[in-house]
Amino acid sequence: MNPSKKKVLLVLGVISLLLFGGGMLAFFLQRDDSICPNGKPPVAQRSAILEGTQYRCSDGVVVTKG
Repeated sequence: MNPSKKKVLLVLGVISLLLFGGGMLAFFLQRDDSICPNGKPPVAQRSAILEGTQYRCSDGVVVTKG
């Protein structure tokens, strides 16, 4: 390979890593710590094919995801 091909591949690799890292950082910053409104983890869950997953929170609220 000549030097110009190596530079192009290196630049593409660096750009790919930067985009991947940026996506991971965006996901980390936008994540939900808990799906329950009170911030605590759910105490039970029930999955159904058509309804999605229902989570019951410690304060009695039912949250549906999916």
